[in-house]
Amino acid sequence: MYKPQKSEAEQHDFFNKSYDKFLQAKSAAGEINFYYRIADTTVCLKFAGERLVPYLTPALDHLRLTDDCVPDFTICIWDSDSTKVEMVPPPCTKDCFTDRGDIWGFNSHRIKAAFHWIECSVNLMDLDKKTGIYWVQTAETLPYWVVASPLRTIFHWWMENNGCQLLHAAAVGNENGAVLITGKGGVGKSTTALSCLQDGLFYIADDYVITKLKPAPAVVSLYCTAKLNADHVINFPDLSRLINNTEKLDQEKAVLFLNHNLDQKLVTEMPLKAILTPQIADEHDSHIKPVSRWDIQRAMSFTTMSQLPYVGDHTHNYISQLASSLPHYILEIGKDFTRIPVAISDFLSDPDNFPVIKDTEPWSLCRKDERPLVSVIIPVYNGENFIREAVENVLSQKYPALEIIIINDGSTDGTEAIITQLPVDVRYLTQTNSGPAAARNKGIRDASGEFITFLDADDLWPENNLNIMVDEMLRNPEMDVIRGYAQLMEFDKTGGGFKYVGNPKESFPDYIGAAIYRKSAFGKVGLFDPMLRFGEDADWYIRAREKQLNIKRLEETSLFVRRHGGNMTEGKNMVELNALKVFKKSIERRRMQGQTQN
Repeated sequence: MYKPQKSEAEQHDFFNKSYDKFLQAKSAAGEINFYYRIADTTVCLKFAGERLVPYLTPALDHLRLTDDCVPDFTICIWDSDSTKVEMVPPPCTKDCFTDRGDIWGFNSHRIKAAFHWIECSVNLMDLDKKTGIYWVQTAETLPYWVVASPLRTIFHWWMENNGCQLLHAAAVGNENGAVLITGKGGVGKSTTALSCLQDGLFYIADDYVITKLKPAPAVVSLYCTAKLNADHVINFPDLSRLINNTEKLDQEKAVLFLNHNLDQKLVTEMPLKAILTPQIADEHDSHIKPVSRWDIQRAMSFTTMSQLPYVGDHTHNYISQLASSLPHYILEIGKDFTRIPVAISDFLSDPDNFPVIKDTEPWSLCRKDERPLVSVIIPVYNGENFIREAVENVLSQKYPALEIIIINDGSTDGTEAIITQLPVDVRYLTQTNSGPAAARNKGIRDASGEFITFLDADDLWPENNLNIMVDEMLRNPEMDVIRGYAQLMEFDKTGGGFKYVGNPKESFPDYIGAAIYRKSAFGKVGLFDPMLRFGEDADWYIRAREKQLNIKRLEETSLFVRRHGGNMTEGKNMVELNALKVFKKSIERRRMQGQTQN
C-alpha cells in the first residue's frame, strides 16, 4: 500500500488555508488576546470569540502577563460551532491519522501538523512564521485532560524549537532545588507531587513540565493544575476544595487548579538536582535508593514519547542527555503518604548522602556511544501462548533505548489480559481483526524510533541480534534496510521443543522480522498492503527493489520462525498465500510505469 508523502508545498498550503479560516472566524466573532511568559518566551493566545477562553486559559493563569506585549509566538484558536466557520477538509484519508496524533505523510521540518481523535482537534504550527493554529468543532466535547493541560501538542513543538522539552513528569522542590518525578501513569507521580505541596514544599508541575538543559538542568512550570484519581482525593483534604469537576468524578480524574491561594508555593522555575521514579513499597515510610540510568531513561522516554506527536530521535537524545546529566533514584512510596515529603526534603538537604549507581552500558562495557531509539512493532492475533515470551525475548536483547509497540489485531483469546499484566511499559494499540499488514502499518505510523523492527508474537530473535543490527545501520548510514536470514523451527511433537528445519537462505527470502528498517524507508516505498493477509512481505520487498531502496543482506540468521501448528500460514497453498497475486501486482506496476514513460 503506497501512501505518498505530502510535498512541502502541500503542507504549507494546508497551513495557509487553515490560517485563512481562522481570520474568517476572527472577523465573525471578534479577537481576544491573552499573553503569557513561558520558559523565557512570550506567547500570545489569540482567540476568535470567547467560547474557548474558559476551557484553555485557567491552567495557564499563573503565567499570564497583565499588559499587552510583542509575542515571540502566537497560537490562533477557534471553534466552528460559535464562529460558524468550518475547518478546511482533512488533507488525507482517515487511515493516515495515528493514535498519538501524528499524520502519516506530513514530514516537513517547518510545518507541524497533528490530529487528536478524542478531542477532535487540529494542531498546526509554522516554525518560520512562529504561528500555531488550534481548532475544534465544539467546546462541549473537550475532555477533562484538555482543560488540565491545554494546547499541549503545540507547546511541545514550541519548546522543542527553543531548546527545551515538554516531559510527562512532575516536579517539586525546596530552597535547595527540585527533583523531576517520572514514570508511567499510575506509579505515583501525582501522589508524590501533591503530598509535597500539601506539606509545604514548592510545586512546579504534576502532569507536564518543561525542562531545560542549558546553562544547567532546570524545570519550568507550564500548567498550574494537577490530576488525581477520584479514590485518592480523600488523601488530600486541604486541596480538595480546588477540584473543578467534582460533579464528574464518577467518570473522570479530579482536576485541581492550584493557583488559588497557593501562589507562594507555585514556582515557575527551579534548578534540577535529581530524577526520581516512584515505586509502591510495602513499608510505612518512603525511601530513596539508587537505580541505573537506563531504568530512569526508559521510564522517562516511554511516558513522554507515547503521548506527544512527532517525538523521535531529537526527543530521545534530549532525554538521554538529561538523564546522563543528573543522579537518578527510585522513590519507594510507603503506606503513609505524609512521609513522602520527608524523604524528598532529606534528599535535597544533603544529596551527597545518597550514592548513585555507576553507569555501565548493558550491551557492552567497552561501548560509550549512545544508542538510537528503536521501535519494536509486535502484531498479535490470538497469541496468548506466545506474547509474553516475545516481549521477554525483546528485553533479553539488553538494548537500552526501546519502544515496544504491541498491536492487538482483534484477538478473541486471553491475549489482552496478558498484555495488560506485562511487567514492562509497552505502547498498546488495538484494532478490529484486519490482518498483520494493517497491524504493522498502525505501529509504523505511531512509531517514534529512527529505526523500526518487527517481531511476530510466535517468533524470536537470536541473542544480541538487536545490537548487531543497529551497529550495522550505524556503520552503513546510506542503507535503508539491513536484513539477515530467517531460520525455520518446527515443534517436535515427540521430543518437545523446537528444532531447526531447512536452510535459512532458502526458506524465507523476504521475511519482515529478519530486518531492521529506517522509518524513512516506509516513506519511500509505502506501507504494507493491508489487502494482503499473506504475501505482504514479498510485495513490500518487490516494491522496495522497484524503488531501488538501499538494502544490505547480512550472512547470518537474524530471526527464528517457529512453526507450531497454529500459524496463520499453516496448510496454505501458493494461491492462498497470494504468491500469484503479488507477482501480478508487480507486473501491473511495471506495465503502468512503461506506459507513463512512453
